[in-house]
Amino acid sequence: MSSDSDDIPSDVEEAAQSAISSVIPNKSKAKYDLAYEKLEKWCEGKNIKHINEKILLAYFEGKKTLKASTLWTLYSMLRSELSLKRNIDIKKYTNLVAFLKRQSDGYHAKKSNVLSKQNIAKFLIEADDKTFLMAKVAMIVGKAGACRKSELTFLHVEDIVDNQSYFRVNIPNTKTKVIREFVITKGNIDGVNFLDIIKKYINLRPPNVKHNRFFVKYNNGKCSIQPVGINTIGNLPKMIAKHIGLPDCVLFTGHCFRRTSATWLADSGADIMKIKRHGGWKSNSVAEGYVEDSLENKKKIATDILGETSNCVSQISANSTTTSLSSSGVNISNCKNCVINIYKN
Repeated sequence: MSSDSDDIPSDVEEAAQSAISSVIPNKSKAKYDLAYEKLEKWCEGKNIKHINEKILLAYFEGKKTLKASTLWTLYSMLRSELSLKRNIDIKKYTNLVAFLKRQSDGYHAKKSNVLSKQNIAKFLIEADDKTFLMAKVAMIVGKAGACRKSELTFLHVEDIVDNQSYFRVNIPNTKTKVIREFVITKGNIDGVNFLDIIKKYINLRPPNVKHNRFFVKYNNGKCSIQPVGINTIGNLPKMIAKHIGLPDCVLFTGHCFRRTSATWLADSGADIMKIKRHGGWKSNSVAEGYVEDSLENKKKIATDILGETSNCVSQISANSTTTSLSSSGVNISNCKNCVINIYKN
């Protein structure tokens, strides 16, 4: 009796295999194939011909010295490979998933440090444009759009449109395949105009550049024709932190601009949906993490639970046409049945 595949015309079979192979992104295919090959070699060494949940549990048991994040990455790659090549759906392997979750107990992923508003203002004001203009532009764009280092690296000239009073930026090549668009305005730092900084960098671009990458190498007040590499972009936050004298500069990684943007947005009180749209996240979990980590959100919760914060130095009741606060030099008129809190900054 012939199998189902025997009844499929060769051209259809070839088209199907081509479609299957395209499921995994080309840039990741080598890593996925290597993970699958290692599993196959392990099975061959133990004379295992069929893969099931117990086999994978034994395989991952031997890998549990790896970091939890590495185990989950391996699981993700094998899930795709086994589905494509053996038609095995390991998402149904509940014991395997439970095992991986146990390995994650107590694990906290390392996160990049975040630049504060004061940090960014200090760098933009004090750093010399002759040396740091490209870094300033990358920081402005990255912070405004929650950009990954790869998104900044492969940003194209046509992705940034000058609308005079603002720049409209399009990020088409994202990790999650979600096209994002954001706007850059002049900002609110005294003596600094984000738009002027970006325009200055654009105007220095040589006319003979043959590629369309937006970021080109910059040195001694001049742009070259060479595109900036991803490692250079990834090192910019560390360089910025070092220049303004921040401690633990190595903790400002290539993910810094993205984390800074999302953290500021969460601190402003933005909800989950707004954060998801801004960063292009499909699931709630990452966006929820920024809300949970938000210091401003923690302060608000503390105020809701404990009452007014400790910087309230006095409280008065006012029920007259004019109340004078001699200690602060403030007069309050036409106040009836009011409770007034005086805060000291």
